Amino acid sequence: MIATILITENGEGRIAPEIIRALGIAPKSRVEAEIAVKEIDPPFPMEIPPDKSLQDILDEYEAKYGMTSAECDYKLSYDEIDETLDLLDWMGFYRLAQDAIADGENPAEMKFTLVASSAS
Repeated sequence: MIATILITENGEGRIAPEIIRALGIAPKSRVEAEIAVKEIDPPFPMEIPPDKSLQDILDEYEAKYGMTSAECDYKLSYDEIDETLDLLDWMGFYRLAQDAIADGENPAEMKFTLVASSAS
């Protein structure tokens, strides 16, 4: 399984809830995992400037598609619109924002940091 992990400005990693469920990890459990970092070309599939917040990214998708993130989530859930990679990326960011809000964080204050590692 391949999962995308959001690394926040303070260095914490976030994994989408559906990935955690798929792995069978219980909520609030501590898990040790070996992570292999594979260098891809480009290093990250999306260009995210370091000054862009999670909320900025959501705002751009909402302007691009003319609907809110919640509306897109609903329409995808009920097959009212076709899934595309772009919409799935958007929903990944939306779920990260929902998790952040649930944890008392503000998506407008969350910036992305890409951490490079040399593959061995």
